[in-house]
Amino acid sequence: MAIFLSKKLEVGEKIKDKVNFITKIDDRKPKVKVGILNLMPTLEDTERQLIMAMDTKMLQVELDFIYLNTKKKDDDKKEYFNKYYKSFEEIKTEDYDGMIVTGAPLEHLNYCDVFYIEELKAFFKYTKQHVRSTIFLCWASQFGLQYFYGVNRGTLPNKVSGLYEHYIVKETNLTKGFNDLFLIPQSRYCSIIESEVLDRKDLILTCKSNESGVYIVESVDGSKVFLTGHAEYDLYTLDKEYRRDINKGLKIDPPCNYYKDNNPDNEPIYSWHATSTLLYHNWLYYYVYKD
Repeated sequence: MAIFLSKKLEVGEKIKDKVNFITKIDDRKPKVKVGILNLMPTLEDTERQLIMAMDTKMLQVELDFIYLNTKKKDDDKKEYFNKYYKSFEEIKTEDYDGMIVTGAPLEHLNYCDVFYIEELKAFFKYTKQHVRSTIFLCWASQFGLQYFYGVNRGTLPNKVSGLYEHYIVKETNLTKGFNDLFLIPQSRYCSIIESEVLDRKDLILTCKSNESGVYIVESVDGSKVFLTGHAEYDLYTLDKEYRRDINKGLKIDPPCNYYKDNNPDNEPIYSWHATSTLLYHNWLYYYVYKD
């Protein structure tokens, strides 16, 4: 099986040797339709990471990349959106088997101060009616848990950045095949308040870390999955973020457990790739696909 892009992306050409792309969907074979609402400023990096995470032999995955109309108005990427993405306005009556809402570098803002928050709320409401299962990543998981369940976040004294050891609190189909302990990249200034998750009977605390806190929260029916970390990150993403912050003059520690010997002069170690593959393939097969 393979990845089908409804609109061809520039990044597709760059990773064609790593991903099995197809030019049309074969209706005789298993397939799913997945949308990705990309809120990140680094559009192409996020596209590449998520495409590669969902490249699976089990299914044909038809991908639509989506933007918010409000966000486009103040964005310097209007032409890019028009060429490669679909607007929320275009797809708001369509049904999807799966949806991913990416994070965004907005943790320093109150939710009400995000200029596109009202349209994002409308998008979240749309997913309840038109999407079988939605993944919310990082900042989107924080806002999604607050919007749907009233679960709040807390601000951390220092940025959580690096690879943290996680474990399964309650096994679900999402964690089939996971090791007892596994590393996941985290990169954030806030953390979900665990006690508020545990107070909800309609939520499952699936995975956590003793160092970085809550990682995976799921709705009992599997329609919503909240991931505070970034299994989809490629080898150098945390390194790029670290160098960016240093160049901004921020006082920040190197990502922990990431570089060989914890020395930022050394190469990072790709120690989470197998977990990332399992996570996204489990989601596609057990939560998104229905034969």
